Order: sequence, then structure tokens, then C-alpha cells
Amino acid sequence: MAEKCPIREKGCNAMKKKSMSVPEMARILGIKKTDSYWLIKKHFFTVITVAGHMRVMIDSFEEWYANQVHYKKVDGTPPGKNLDKTSMSIQQTADLLGVSQYTVYEILKRNGNIKTFKVGMYLRIDKASFEEWYRSQSRYKKVNRNEEIKK
Repeated sequence: MAEKCPIREKGCNAMKKKSMSVPEMARILGIKKTDSYWLIKKHFFTVITVAGHMRVMIDSFEEWYANQVHYKKVDGTPPGKNLDKTSMSIQQTADLLGVSQYTVYEILKRNGNIKTFKVGMYLRIDKASFEEWYRSQSRYKKVNRNEEIKK
């Protein structure tokens, strides 16, 4: 007796979708055609050509999405998941210390040992170097004194 092909069974997960079309990607991000092709031109993710049509590899798209903060999915999934593990935004740091963003920029200017990096046009603060600076100073206190930075 021949077995049924598991791929053709309804609800079967034997074969997961590995790529998406460029229009699909544009719909996911809520952007227009020109913007979607601009992302491809910038080589942010792996793109293959199948039968003359460009396909975006889903795993590389998801990795890119988790490491950027500019584009947001229309389904509400927050971007930058990987960034939040090791860094904070200026606003997150300001909220943590109960100060303004301007004060955070002043702290960064005066203390060159707090590591920062840019993601697109946004400045991010390395959590480990921030914690090291925080322990070495006594002027600024966290809004919730018991709160530790989530790593």
C-alpha cells in the first residue's frame, strides 16, 4: 500500500516556506514597491531569482528585521529584538535614569567609556558598558533602584 505524500496533506509542516516574493515583503512591512526594491538593492537580506522573479529568503529577512529599528511589520511585531538583548536606545536609557534625552547625550559626551553604535540613523548604547559606567558613578540613579538592565 502506497503511503500518502506528507507534503500534500492538509496542515502538514513537512515543507515550510523558505522564501517570499518582493510584493509579499512590501505588504509585511507596509511599504511601497520602490522602497522594497531599495531594500533589496542595499543587500540587507539574501535574494534569489526563481523563474525570472526575485524571492527574498525568509530567514535572512527575519535576521535583518531583528537587527534594525526603522521598519516595522504591519502585524505589530516589534523590530530590533536582537538589539534589545545587548543595547538600549537613547529614550530607553533616559527612561531608566528618569532624565531627558539631552541629559543622556551629555552623559555620553562626558564619559567616553560608554560604548555606542549606530543602527541606521539611531544611536544605541551598549548595556554592559552602561552598567559598568553606572556602577562607577554616584550622581545618577535608576528610577526603580532595584531594576537591573535585562540582558
